Amino acid sequence: MKQGALRIGVFTGPLMGTLFFIALWPLMHIFPPYSPTLGADAVAEHVRANQTGFLVGGILLMTASAIVWPFITVILLFLKKIEGEVPMWTTVTALVFTYGQVTVFLCGLAFTMAAFRPDASVEMVRAWSDLGMFLLVIPAIPGTTQYLATGVVVLQDRRARPILPRWYGYLNIWVGILSAPGAVVGLFKIGPFAWNGIAAFWIPAAVFGVWITATQIVLLGAIKRNALADQQ
Repeated sequence: MKQGALRIGVFTGPLMGTLFFIALWPLMHIFPPYSPTLGADAVAEHVRANQTGFLVGGILLMTASAIVWPFITVILLFLKKIEGEVPMWTTVTALVFTYGQVTVFLCGLAFTMAAFRPDASVEMVRAWSDLGMFLLVIPAIPGTTQYLATGVVVLQDRRARPILPRWYGYLNIWVGILSAPGAVVGLFKIGPFAWNGIAAFWIPAAVFGVWITATQIVLLGAIKRNALADQQ
């Protein structure tokens, strides 16, 4: 097994997270997100004041959506090893991962559109920026499915020494549950379920950081003991 290639794949996950953070904070200055109640003039003023940041940040978000695939592939290899000949939930995870990353790409594209024409109407700028904010948070829908499917696979492993530790399966389930509120941001402009609220944004953002760190640790440990070669 090509251990070096697998390790490189694992590190593309944190790299994706780093690109994401750079795009949102020092470049676009939307971490934390602006309020959904902000008027069109204020949103357009912010986008225009950070035009280069939005354009470069959009590129980084779109890059992040592609560069993360080696990381995802390593996860899927271990899930398939657990499930064996009929990898139903691994396939579900792969499919949901796929369109989840499409939303990240479209998020970067929406923010690019918001900043591309400084002479556009303030309503148009806000519409594209709002679409970017929705695409940033609403992927909780595929994300929750992905986490739950991963948890199901990990917890069904009956080996004496599981390929991936059982606590990681429970972690995925809890991350999925705690990420779910992001799905309802279209219903709220204020409060915990708005796109800048604690339930829809801050808790999912925090548990995503925990998940990606835990996943890196778990995968590197499994690679080190060559778990893909397990004959049980």
